[in-house]
Amino acid sequence: RTISLPMTDAILTWGSIIDALGGTGAAAEALDEAASTVSGWRTRPRGIPAEHWSAIVRIAAERGRAEITLEVLAELAARRVEIPAELEARA
Repeated sequence: RTISLPMTDAILTWGSIIDALGGTGAAAEALDEAASTVSGWRTRPRGIPAEHWSAIVRIAAERGRAEITLEVLAELAARRVEIPAELEARA
C-alpha cells in the first residue's frame, strides 16, 4: 500500500519526511543529531526513531508542512516489512 501526503501526490517515505524538513543536514541540526545518523534513517527498516516524531511534526509545521502529523508517521511505520531476527539485531 502506498501512502500519499494530503494535498500532494508525493509518495511518502522516510526520505521524503527528511526532505520536507530541509534535507539531511537541516534535519540533523534541528534534531541535534549527526548528519550520518539522519542519513541512515532514510533506508533503515524502522525509519525515523519514534522518540523524534514529536519534534519532526513540530519542525515540519514550522516549515509549512502541517500535513506531516504523528498519524502520518505512525502509518508510515506500520508499513514496515518484517525482517529476519538476525538482520533486526544489526539494525
